[in-house]
Amino acid sequence: MLKSYLPAKFNTLAAILFFIFWVIGFYKTLSFLVIAYVVLYIALRKSRNDFRDEPVTTRGVIFSPVNGRIIHIEPNVSHGLYGEQLTEIQIMISWWKEVGIVLPLSCEIKNLLVLKGQSFFRYIKAIEIIGTKEGKGVSLALDNRGECIGLTFFKCKLGLWPEILVMPGDRGGRRVNIGYFPFGGTVMLYLPKKYEILVKIDDEVTAGESIVAVVQDNN
Repeated sequence: MLKSYLPAKFNTLAAILFFIFWVIGFYKTLSFLVIAYVVLYIALRKSRNDFRDEPVTTRGVIFSPVNGRIIHIEPNVSHGLYGEQLTEIQIMISWWKEVGIVLPLSCEIKNLLVLKGQSFFRYIKAIEIIGTKEGKGVSLALDNRGECIGLTFFKCKLGLWPEILVMPGDRGGRRVNIGYFPFGGTVMLYLPKKYEILVKIDDEVTAGESIVAVVQDNN
């Protein structure tokens, strides 16, 4: 059965409204609401997760946190929350993609900053629009045995801000679902310099499956 990120309260309210409009005979309105609900349900669909992580074979490997396309890769970036000499990878999530957010590796949530602020169209390079990205967006710092992996989310002007379902101190394995990004947007992935980037611009990536980077001396 197809699952969705729509909250249970929303589904309950929708069912009540459908029943009321059916009872009073507003069938045209009911039809419109049902179609709108189905479209929204499918747009916020949740993919089945039957994956099992293997920490030994995936050590030193970074997987994509979302379903999307690589828009830009910028080396030697500094960030106040994530550190210095980082590689910044911009991933664009289309509105029709499955919008789940997963952990790119087994780690602990180190910090979560919900600053929001500026939004921009997902098809444009963030570096050309917002300059410095510190103090903007929704930032999630992941602790990987003492090193920091960063994720920053920016809302598209035609989308919504992400819903993050974890807090600092929480731990999880690779591909564990930690939230969703309604109607997609832009995700910035920050990796330490030691990682070898295996993706290039315009590559399509799949959450929890596509390998984005590996430690250069990883065996």
